[in-house]
Amino acid sequence: MRRAAGFATAIFLVIAAPAPARAASPLEAGIRRGLRATAAGGYEEALREFEGVVKKAPGDPRGYFFLASVYSILAGHFEDPPFREGFEKNAARAAALAEERIKAAPKDAEAYLLGGLAAGMRALAASRRKSYVRALIRSLKTKRYLERAIALNPKLEDAYYGLGLYYFWRTRAKWLRDLAPLLGDTGDTGIRYMRRVARGGRWLRDLARIELVYAFYADNKFADARAVLAGLIGDYPDQPHYRFAHAEGYFVQKKYKRARAMFRRLRGRFRHIEGRVEGFYANYAEWRIARCDYRLGDKEAARRGAERVAAKPDLGSPLMRRVRKAAADLVHLIDSEEYMADRFPVSPKKK
Repeated sequence: MRRAAGFATAIFLVIAAPAPARAASPLEAGIRRGLRATAAGGYEEALREFEGVVKKAPGDPRGYFFLASVYSILAGHFEDPPFREGFEKNAARAAALAEERIKAAPKDAEAYLLGGLAAGMRALAASRRKSYVRALIRSLKTKRYLERAIALNPKLEDAYYGLGLYYFWRTRAKWLRDLAPLLGDTGDTGIRYMRRVARGGRWLRDLARIELVYAFYADNKFADARAVLAGLIGDYPDQPHYRFAHAEGYFVQKKYKRARAMFRRLRGRFRHIEGRVEGFYANYAEWRIARCDYRLGDKEAARRGAERVAAKPDLGSPLMRRVRKAAADLVHLIDSEEYMADRFPVSPKKK
């Protein structure tokens, strides 16, 4: 997984609802509805809203960018070809239209913002495919475009989001760690930028909030992460990602008893809801319960849970396939430990 928190927000990317700071045009209103649906986990509704934006303004990169964002979420969860194709087509179109706007108006800050964010999404997709050179090139373009956007309009808060991610993760990403001595640690700058967007972002406010959570987890700042999550869960109580991130923090912190109780509630909350995303979270929660049982010393419960997870369908998800394999490995590990204990029993200490 991408981050120290053990939970891939690259896989579970959530685009956020903007702060309602001003009256919205009909096009902007459609974007806001789509963003709020996405943040709440209503991906089909979000796709409909953003498709409506594209129909109303086919020459505007925003609709394509947000369509690509939703398809990125779905492609991160599941390997359905339409999700991957939807992402690639719309991300490329958003990037191309942003470039056209920049050529027509070199001082268009929003065009640089959209071009930079589109490049960032495509960099992430390249890193998933392990095309690290392409990912690096696109990441540098993201940085260059977003810095240009800020130079043109320092109050364009959303531009700080991409830069915040860049500065925080550039020395923490596995494929960039070797460059850490050269790049220096800019994590504090990244946190500061993400906080800025979390306070005043137009489109990316809530996305900055969940990214802050994982950044805080990476730096073992669990209280800070939970304070941010409390607001997100309050705003979007039915979004499984935020509740899962809350439980995951206790798992990362090795507070397995508390984590187990939270994952158990999550499994119960989502296991009876029809939907692949909810089913995914329910199955993953069951895997975390088994892991907690093992860490707490209840190996029999851990084996039973791991056996159930290993037998579940993968839902077309590469992550669930890895989870199923890990569950089977845990069963094998427990059996091996018990075999060794039976073969080489520990003699009781003499009084």
